[in-house]
Amino acid sequence: DAMCLALYGRTPRLKNISKSSNEIMSRQTGECFAEIIFETNTGKYRCHWSQHRARKKAEGDLQSPKHEIADETTGKVIESKIRAVAEKIEQATGMDFDRFTRSMLLAQGGFAAFLQADPDQRAPILEQITGTEIYSQISVKVHELRAEQNKKLDLLMAELAGMQILSEEDEKQLTDELTEKTNNNDVLVQQLKQKNIAIGWLEGLDNSEAELQLLHQQQQELVIRQQAFQPELEKLERANHALELSADYAGITAMRSEQQRSQHSLVSNQHSLPEFDKQNVLTIQEFDLATTTLAEIKNNQKQAQSSIKKARELDLKIQEKQTPIKHAQEVINAHQQQYEKLTIQQQDDKKALQNNQAKLSDLTDLLDQHKTDEGLIEQLEKIRNQFKSLAELAGQQQQKKIQLADAELKKLETAQVWQAQAHLLANQQKEFEQLEAHVKQYQQQLAEQLDSRSLTEWRQDLNVLAERKMLLEKSQLAMQSLVGFKQRLNKLTENQTLLNATELDVTQEFNHKTEAMSGLEREIALLETQYDLQKKIESYEEARQHLHDGEPCPLCGANEHPYAQGNIPVLNDTLSRLTTAKSDLKLSSVNLANLRIKLAETQKDKQQNSLHQQEMNTKIKDEEGLLAGLYSKLAMAGEVTDSLLTDSLQDNDIKFKRVTSIVSNAEMVEQKIVGEREASDKKRDELTAVDKQLQQLNHTKLNAEQAVERLAEELANVIAGLQTTQLAIMADVAIYGVEELTVETSDEILQQLTARREQWRAWQKDKSIIEPLMSGLNSQIKHQAEQLTKLESDLNIQQRTYRQLESDCAALSQERITLFADKNPDIEEARLSHLVEQAENNLDLVRQKAQKAEQALTNLKHKIETLLHDIAERTEQLSSAETSFRQRLLTSGFNDEQTYKTACLSDERRKALQEQAQQLINEHNALLTRIDDKTTHLAKEREKQITQQSLLELKERVETLNLNVSNLQQAMGAIRQKLNGNNEIRLQQQSRIEQIDAQKRECSRWNTLHELIGSADGKKYRNFAQGLTFEMMIGHANRQLQKMTDRYLLIRDQLQPLELSVVDNYQAGETRSTKNLSGGESFIVSLSLALGLSQMASKNVRVDSLFLDEGFGTLDEEALDTALETLSGLQQEGKLIGVISHVQVLKERISTQIQISPSSGGRSIISGPGISRLNG
Repeated sequence: DAMCLALYGRTPRLKNISKSSNEIMSRQTGECFAEIIFETNTGKYRCHWSQHRARKKAEGDLQSPKHEIADETTGKVIESKIRAVAEKIEQATGMDFDRFTRSMLLAQGGFAAFLQADPDQRAPILEQITGTEIYSQISVKVHELRAEQNKKLDLLMAELAGMQILSEEDEKQLTDELTEKTNNNDVLVQQLKQKNIAIGWLEGLDNSEAELQLLHQQQQELVIRQQAFQPELEKLERANHALELSADYAGITAMRSEQQRSQHSLVSNQHSLPEFDKQNVLTIQEFDLATTTLAEIKNNQKQAQSSIKKARELDLKIQEKQTPIKHAQEVINAHQQQYEKLTIQQQDDKKALQNNQAKLSDLTDLLDQHKTDEGLIEQLEKIRNQFKSLAELAGQQQQKKIQLADAELKKLETAQVWQAQAHLLANQQKEFEQLEAHVKQYQQQLAEQLDSRSLTEWRQDLNVLAERKMLLEKSQLAMQSLVGFKQRLNKLTENQTLLNATELDVTQEFNHKTEAMSGLEREIALLETQYDLQKKIESYEEARQHLHDGEPCPLCGANEHPYAQGNIPVLNDTLSRLTTAKSDLKLSSVNLANLRIKLAETQKDKQQNSLHQQEMNTKIKDEEGLLAGLYSKLAMAGEVTDSLLTDSLQDNDIKFKRVTSIVSNAEMVEQKIVGEREASDKKRDELTAVDKQLQQLNHTKLNAEQAVERLAEELANVIAGLQTTQLAIMADVAIYGVEELTVETSDEILQQLTARREQWRAWQKDKSIIEPLMSGLNSQIKHQAEQLTKLESDLNIQQRTYRQLESDCAALSQERITLFADKNPDIEEARLSHLVEQAENNLDLVRQKAQKAEQALTNLKHKIETLLHDIAERTEQLSSAETSFRQRLLTSGFNDEQTYKTACLSDERRKALQEQAQQLINEHNALLTRIDDKTTHLAKEREKQITQQSLLELKERVETLNLNVSNLQQAMGAIRQKLNGNNEIRLQQQSRIEQIDAQKRECSRWNTLHELIGSADGKKYRNFAQGLTFEMMIGHANRQLQKMTDRYLLIRDQLQPLELSVVDNYQAGETRSTKNLSGGESFIVSLSLALGLSQMASKNVRVDSLFLDEGFGTLDEEALDTALETLSGLQQEGKLIGVISHVQVLKERISTQIQISPSSGGRSIISGPGISRLNG
């Protein structure tokens, strides 16, 4: 148990040790642990497991177990988590718990487990021991993968059956039709492109004419803005003249400002001069007073120095007296406290002595009255162990009853579950057969609906009817369009006559307006020339005042000067006539532009109307050609009317609906077939799973029946043991007054006996404590009286010394008060020094203030003299500059300074006016350029003559072409979709055929493998593989069996690979069943099997230890000798053999022993070689 617990945290009998349950911990203890050191090829390890109760008290709750593995050499902990430790131990040893208990540690009652197992139970045991569970997993996996591959094959076959492609004739017909429609589409697209180009040309002409008219309107608006800007232009010219004088005027202005500032500063400084004189006198007086104050303070400081020195000497003497006074007081206080403490302690000890004398008398009486309970000190632990055994047997009895009831209930439940599973299997089989019948029923229904034709043929009929319906609908639309086009052609003919008459009237009016506008332009040119000459004459007015007859003019050189006498032509009359003429010209220009636009619109309408007529004729021809082609495709000869088309369309719709219904119903049935087939496959898998579960339940039912029989036998054995133990206990506890003993009262009796023993121990312990305590108290009281006498004498001496020191210190204090009162010498000395320092600092400040006042007065006087000189000099400069500036003003055309300032403009204002003037000039030039360019562009575009149709007719034609192209492309798209879909289905069909061939080969491989090793529960391959493993194990076991006896030889049954038989060499080699072996023979055979299993289970890990728990009690002397010799042989091979047994012969034969002896308190004592006591 200790080794299993340390390694795996469990024992063969206790599978679950956790926070909720720990049956291995000793009673009345708070903790337990197990530790083992083991060595493998990978290293030496120490494994530790422990668990304790809360606060490590016996009554505390269980805590979570602790499990760790560490390197024994370095002490480093490798893992400390429970799951990780288990994995690490299995990795280091190569064994889990099951393999460990069958290869290294053979637990009590587990020798014959493998020998007595059924063949079906041996395969799982061999798997666990040898770690070869992979064979069962492979068998189950082969079964599952084979089902998956067959399911994939069925799915591929169903997909292939649902793929239908077009016949060669249908595919050729669709290809020819697509080629024809593609050619028609190219023709329509080319027509559409030409019509869009013509529309763009007409719209471009309209846009250009509108832009030209807008430019003329912008030109007229510009003339009006130029006239409104004329006053601002004159301001700009005067501001430019004033700008030439701005530098001189800025210099004069700056000089005037400087002169004004200097005069104002002079007045201010002259006003401040008396105040500065007064301030200078006051600072001189303050300096004299500060000098006198400093002398007085220094004199006071010198006089106080002697008193300060004497006071310091007295303070030092007083301070020296304080230390012995304080020490004397502390000694007196300590003696008083010690005296009081000893007095109180002496009184307490006397009282305690009296109390202990009374207790000792009572304890002596109690011990005499309960003398019988003294025997419990030695016998109680034995009685406790007997009660524990009784309780364990009672618990085992109750546990066995519960287990037996649970086993009987489980037996009933497993039988019911098995019956239900068998019923479920029958139902699943019935449902599967019903699904298969449904699939056949739907397939027959589909064949009846299709009427001996394939679904693809019906879909082709449906496509043909849909195509005919489209052609009939197009024919109806084309016939309606043809009638509308003929009506519109008649209306366009009437409009053409009206437009011819309108064009003639507008042309005559335009010619008349053109002649009138030419006359106005000539008149305006003459008036502008006359106006320019008159302005020049007026501008030479100043120069004319200096002309004299007979002297040449400096400008033109003439000797006669008619305007010198004042006969200057008047400008207002010419300007008025010019303005009126321009207004008339503007009005004429607008009227002429309107007439030009109206004429152009009329001509344009004529052209468009003519184009519309041509377009209508074209459309009529196109529609007639379209109808002829549609009638040809529809195979309709002779005269075709609208009613005939309507009848044909209705008849086609009836056929279309009938075929659509057949195809839809067939597709629904086909979907049902696919759904039922999927349900059938799913039901087949469920049926297989239910059959597998039924087999497992049958195995579980057999195990439950065997468990009931075993538990009933174990319960009878426990009841017999309980009665025997109860009689033995009663014999031991009768002397203590116990008259009746039952399992229910055992705990109460044990508690009473425990309480009586503990009470006896407590009384005995109290007596042993009180007796030495009383002796110590007597000695202590005597010693305390001697200490009190000595303390009283020492206290009187210390008090006399203290009073003398107090008197000396008081005399010195009185002398100090008389000399210096209570003042501090250091503070007083610092105060006087501070006063001197303040007076010196004040003197320095006053001296600096006087110097500053004197310097300020001197600076003010010098500044006044400087200002008087500057003002006089600047007055002469300013007078000269003003005289020169007035002369320049007159020369530049300004009467005075105020006129100049009015003409000046800010830089921003002047710049804005210049920009406005330049902008007007730029706009004028740009408009002239754009009008010229636009007129030239319009003339070139008109020369192209791309089309004669109107814009409305072109747009209507484009709309019709777009509709035809859209319809044609839709039809082409439908055909391409059919052809592409057919190609995709053909490729998918070929791909599916290839996949089916490959899948059939794959299924064949898996079917072959399934016949060899596959099964739903993994039994087929597991039994085969473990049969080989069993053969190897029998070989190992026979080698061990030969060492113990030459009578028996283990062999494997040829018919049942996992059945074991025994060849009895003493019976002429007769083969016997292992079930007929006696108890001793079974032990020998089981031991050989265990040793064989041990060799196999070790895998790659070397196993040098083997531990056997009991099992030797059933052997006779000869068999026991044989077993011991075999184990001794293993020991000689270097194996460590451990035997746990109560057989006396084994104790005598085995020299090296570890004894476990029971002790009190539920504990045991371990003794033997290599065992030492752990301290702490």
